[in-house]
Amino acid sequence: MSDLKIAVPGLDYFPEQTTTQFVIPAGAGATFSVSNNIATITTNAAHGLTFTPSANVLPNFFIKMGGSTSGLTGTGILVGNVFRILSIPSTTTFTIYTTVTAATVTSTTFIPVFYPVMQAALLSGTAQAYWNNTLTATVSPSYPYYGSVQCANMTLGANCVASYNPDNTSVPLDPSTGNTPSTAPTMRTLLAASSSGQMRFGPQDYIAASGTTATSTLSIVS
Repeated sequence: MSDLKIAVPGLDYFPEQTTTQFVIPAGAGATFSVSNNIATITTNAAHGLTFTPSANVLPNFFIKMGGSTSGLTGTGILVGNVFRILSIPSTTTFTIYTTVTAATVTSTTFIPVFYPVMQAALLSGTAQAYWNNTLTATVSPSYPYYGSVQCANMTLGANCVASYNPDNTSVPLDPSTGNTPSTAPTMRTLLAASSSGQMRFGPQDYIAASGTTATSTLSIVS
């Protein structure tokens, strides 16, 4: 029996990545406070977010708001938009940029989001000028365009779904993108939780946490 692999010219096949994360409920006592458009979100229990996970585990660079909010002031909405995580000061706090200046978030959920296109760039090293050692570099207005992922082989547990943006308007929000949009981008599910398949990802398409405790796997061909 041979253990040789077929050579595929021009393609990079990256090691399998995994995640066990799922939707994070805000819970009673969660808070949202803003200073100079930097919002600090405090959850009522450990959120599990990290920039530096163990090997071959997906890191947390982006978060999506779910559920519902009340008492919003300023510009835009939180629910449905994806934000770049600027910092993770503690196990119960993280920060984002937004022009929403106040909100009540006790019925909100926080949804870890993974962009395979960004993940491929990170794994290949082409994004290192952007993701510097402190992971706080400013994003260019064209972010996150690094081309597209040829395909991703996915086995999704009950904790994740894979979605695409049909109108090409979704972008992770941060200081470079301006006002927080008042209408969240449309996302459509291509691969549901607890299913397997293969999908080509563009720069606006992503895998998002959902459901309950499980393990999802992702193998990227770039």
